[in-house]
Amino acid sequence: MKHILTNIFKGLLLAGAVAACIVFFLYTIGFFAPSPAVGLLFSPSGKTYLDADTLKAALEAEDVELLAAESGESCADAANRLLAAGARALIVPQDDASVDPALLDAAEAAGASVFFVGESPSDATLSSSAELWYLGSLASHGGEVLGKAIAMDYRDGTVFDPNGDLLLQYYLYQSSPNAEQTDLATYALAECEHYGVYTAQVNYIDEEGNALPFDAESLAGQSAPEIILCTSVQDAQTALETAAALGWLEGEQPVRIYAAADTPEEAGALVADGVQAAAHYDPVAMGSAAAQMALNALDHQFPGLGTELSSDEAGRFILPYGLSE
Repeated sequence: MKHILTNIFKGLLLAGAVAACIVFFLYTIGFFAPSPAVGLLFSPSGKTYLDADTLKAALEAEDVELLAAESGESCADAANRLLAAGARALIVPQDDASVDPALLDAAEAAGASVFFVGESPSDATLSSSAELWYLGSLASHGGEVLGKAIAMDYRDGTVFDPNGDLLLQYYLYQSSPNAEQTDLATYALAECEHYGVYTAQVNYIDEEGNALPFDAESLAGQSAPEIILCTSVQDAQTALETAAALGWLEGEQPVRIYAAADTPEEAGALVADGVQAAAHYDPVAMGSAAAQMALNALDHQFPGLGTELSSDEAGRFILPYGLSE
């Protein structure tokens, strides 16, 4: 009987030792560590500047949870809560260049990487830590994409030159442009000249030198431009309606309309309605790129790995605009 009990005791000791080894091994490979997570904040305007569903799906495919800020939660409060919940990378949408210092302090204390989207922080802010990055698209790049499309269309005859002066006669229609839309138009025209297509702006004015409203009644009898350049979906739709009412879209040498949109879907709809080409921001591509960068950060790798994007010295990754035509 004593021999049997001794064997049982030895067996229990051996089983305990094996179990301890298994538990130790599981600890060493992080089996008991909390699941990795990425935190998504919201800008004061409520925008994310990326497609959150795409971001979430890409992270979940790698068994990484997406934690989101709550409605009305301040940037700093959301960051602290998400970091405490296990987020090791934060995606922070920005309406402007200012950054809450409390957010930076919280991320630094947690050893978390921060990816800004939307408006880029300053060089000084991004350079203050090796864990601060920016992912976005620049309106200037959108202008270059659109400008190249215009120039190529002019050179191959898609845009007509009725008076044969070898100048691209354009009418710029912007009902209420913001800074980004102004940049986009400026760079689009500059890109035309980069490709050897020189431009001349068409202005419609009354007898007193005042600008005429952009509507069919006011512009009746005016000569048509060769293209109309718009920088928003709403303005492009107005341009289509006005040009159609004036008969500018008919005949052998119709006016071409070029525009910019916030999504590929909006750009595609404009082209389907008659816009020649539309440059577009791509929230889905932004969500996919942000997910890959966050995953790289969780693995302590360079964020741009696998994205085909490179950063500038401050840590900005620029995602190109797309073009629908």
